[in-house]
Amino acid sequence: MTKAKSNAMSDFVLPIAVLVIICAVMSGLLALTNSATAPIIAEAERKANEEARLEVLSAADSFEKVEADGLPEAVKEVYRAANGAGYTFSITTQGYGGKNTLKMAVGIGADGKITGVKVLSHKETAGLGSKITSDENFCGQFPGLDANGAAGADTISGATFSSNYYKAAIADAFTAFEQVKG
Repeated sequence: MTKAKSNAMSDFVLPIAVLVIICAVMSGLLALTNSATAPIIAEAERKANEEARLEVLSAADSFEKVEADGLPEAVKEVYRAANGAGYTFSITTQGYGGKNTLKMAVGIGADGKITGVKVLSHKETAGLGSKITSDENFCGQFPGLDANGAAGADTISGATFSSNYYKAAIADAFTAFEQVKG
């Protein structure tokens, strides 16, 4: 029996070259897919944010973006209702799932009271912390409250971290409200 001679070209260089070519082709296809879908995703996100603003401040007819300095770090966007009904705040903050894992929209009327709160996305513990989106006793207590009332709102038993992050996001919205209101 004879032993086959090892060839560096066929044993090492050729497999590496094939893998590099496969990776380059796949990267190109992923880049092409991303460039095709990015505008569609951005438009869907814009519509979802517009719907959330209308949901948390239903008395508004349309919105104007407000630019302000010194807002809390969690407040990403502020919109004023064109008809003076109030403001909406897009908040991205820390949740129990980590930094920037809790995204919310908060509406505050011209009278300084919450008109609505909507969790847009979160990474809270399923079945426990995720109750911040579905527990009617918890979510339902915020509309109609001012800053002091929201700070004293009840938490969800067993999900106090998530509840406290939710309340902190609302507190950031009130801080921003005080800075941007007329």
